Amino acid sequence: MRVHDRDVEIGVAGRLLGGQLTVPERAAGLVVLATDGAGQDVRRSGQVTRVFHAAGLATLKLGLRTAEEELAQEWTLREGSNVELVAHRLEVARDWLQRDESLSLLPLGYLGSGLGAAAVLVAAAHQPCGVQAVVTLGGRPDMAGEFLGEVRAPTLLLAAAEDADRVALNRRVLDALKPRKALQLVEGATRGFPEDGPLAAAARMAAAWFSDCFRAAAGPGVLEWTGDSTAR
Repeated sequence: MRVHDRDVEIGVAGRLLGGQLTVPERAAGLVVLATDGAGQDVRRSGQVTRVFHAAGLATLKLGLRTAEEELAQEWTLREGSNVELVAHRLEVARDWLQRDESLSLLPLGYLGSGLGAAAVLVAAAHQPCGVQAVVTLGGRPDMAGEFLGEVRAPTLLLAAAEDADRVALNRRVLDALKPRKALQLVEGATRGFPEDGPLAAAARMAAAWFSDCFRAAAGPGVLEWTGDSTAR
C-alpha cells in the first residue's frame, strides 16, 4: 500500500513541535500518537505505525517536547503540570489537522504511551465531540486523575500482562472511565513493552479498536488523499 509521508511542524504558544504525518492512499481514519520521542518510545511508535498503515489508518507521530525541552532535566509525570501541557498540545494538533480540507473528513483518535497515556485521556476529556477513539499503551493513564470520568470517547487500555502493578493500576482506571471502554492484557509483555511479539500483538489490538470505532463514527468512511495539505 502506497503512503504519503512528510515531516510537519505545529506551532504551540510561539514554539514548534515536530511531527511526522503519514497517510495511506485510502485512509479510514487518523490516529495522533503521543510519545516521549526517546528510547523505547521511538521503537514502540515505529512498530505501531507500521501496523496502523497496513490497516489503512493514517498517523501523526507528534513529539511531546520542543527542542528546548528536549534539553531540560525536569520532564516528569507531575500531575497537573506536564500532563496538562501535553494534553493542550494534542488539542492544538487536532485543530491543526482540522484545517486541512481532506484530513478534517477523517475520524480521529489518540494513542498515548509513556507520558502520553495520561495526556491523551485529558485531551479527549477536553474535546468530547472531537475525538472518536482513544488507546493507551502502557504508561500511566491514572495520571489523568479527575478527567477520567469526563472521557466520552471509546477507550481501550492496553496493559502488560506480566506487570502486576500496572495491571492493577489499569483496572482502577477502567473503573473510573465511562462506557464504551475495555482493558486488554497483552500476554508476554512486561513494563514498557520491550518484547517485539507482544508489542506487535498490542498494535494489532489498537488498530482493530480504532478501525471499529471509526466505522461506527459518522463520516465519509474511506477517502482518497493526494498528499497535498493546506494545514498551517
